[in-house]
Amino acid sequence: MTTEPTEPTEPSTTPAYVPVARFLPKPKAIDDLETRIGRAVPIHPHVLSAAKLFVVTPLVAAGLLFGVAPLRSTLAVISLFALFGVLDALDGIVARAKGIETDLGRLIDRATDLPLLLIVGTASISVLPRWLVFTKFGLDFTSMVLFAIKRRTTENRVRTTLTDATILGMLLLSLGRLDGFVTPKLVTALLSANVGFTILVVLFQLGVLKKRYVADSLSFANALCGVGSIYFATQGEVPLCLVLLLTGAAFDGLDGAAARKWGGTWFGVYSDDIADGINYAIAPGFALAYGLGGIEGRVVGIVFSTLTISRLVFFTLNKSGSDPNYFAGVPSTIGAIVALTSLMVFGNSPAIIGLFVGIAVVLMVSFDSAYRHLGRLMFAAERAKVLVAFVAAVLLLGGGAVLGKRVPAAMLLGISLLYGFLPQVARFRGVMAKDAASEAPKTP
Repeated sequence: MTTEPTEPTEPSTTPAYVPVARFLPKPKAIDDLETRIGRAVPIHPHVLSAAKLFVVTPLVAAGLLFGVAPLRSTLAVISLFALFGVLDALDGIVARAKGIETDLGRLIDRATDLPLLLIVGTASISVLPRWLVFTKFGLDFTSMVLFAIKRRTTENRVRTTLTDATILGMLLLSLGRLDGFVTPKLVTALLSANVGFTILVVLFQLGVLKKRYVADSLSFANALCGVGSIYFATQGEVPLCLVLLLTGAAFDGLDGAAARKWGGTWFGVYSDDIADGINYAIAPGFALAYGLGGIEGRVVGIVFSTLTISRLVFFTLNKSGSDPNYFAGVPSTIGAIVALTSLMVFGNSPAIIGLFVGIAVVLMVSFDSAYRHLGRLMFAAERAKVLVAFVAAVLLLGGGAVLGKRVPAAMLLGISLLYGFLPQVARFRGVMAKDAASEAPKTP
């Protein structure tokens, strides 16, 4: 029995979706949780994206632009924004969990984000620099078009996190709520960092920014945060210095991830160290000098900057033989956080601030003590640790929103000191146990 020859099938003209390798590893606990949630949700990702565009976004517009009650209230708008964020996260989670993620789906996801940005930008344009708001929208639109044309993107979670934080700040600023916590300067700083990162994304998509230069570019962004922090320190805006420090620390983590994934240039190590020196050493030194004032402030600021730079030099010279999962001594990021938060919490007590600065620099040069790399620890953490970190972040933001800026500063100070002293206590107990064992009488 013979069979009829079959006609050759035409090759598909639709390019198959190729999952993009993760720029940052995702904690396994979160990955497992997202998979379970995605498989349990019976709704198609496109329907979730449509709900963002046709349900949530018009409701935000009704409350924010047209004053429709009760959608005008702070709680209502924030709740709608939270719902938008949940839907935005779910469409990707469901698509990945069910294996139906496509380039078209990712494009739809990005396209349905833009109207909310346009609405919030329109509402906040009277209290923010217009050119900055227009630049943000233009860059996001350009990035989406480039993705549609070239299908070349970058880390979506990083862009989404930065954009969501910025839009939330613009929302609160537009409503005139939490004015003691969310200020035009704070939102402008967030928006500027967002625009800077989006510029890097667009340059990467255009092929102008080659992969080997991405790490150096992110280090440059960290350095710019440090320069901005120095400026705000001269204006007495210590909370903004802290925000820029933390933003720069995020860029600092990203430049290492970029270097590991795509390689770097010969200048990469030096650019990272220069950026760290500006953001973690020089900028907090300026904040201490201007915040404390007088000769005492200048002395404390200079001592902190000098010793922090010395710690960075030591770390650079000993980087090749060290364990990448541990730091020798407290990392300079934590030392800078201790300096800035103590200045925010004890602004009227120079002696106490000097004490905490002294503690910070001593811990930074305690090179015999090993400190876990917090970023890499979280990416390898089990669900409980991820949950603790999430709750801590919510408490920090909630405390600042309800009780003022000093509350999250005090919490950050306490967490940083706990991180700094625990290895020292463990090391001291180990030495004591060793001495006790050596002095114990030997049994015959």
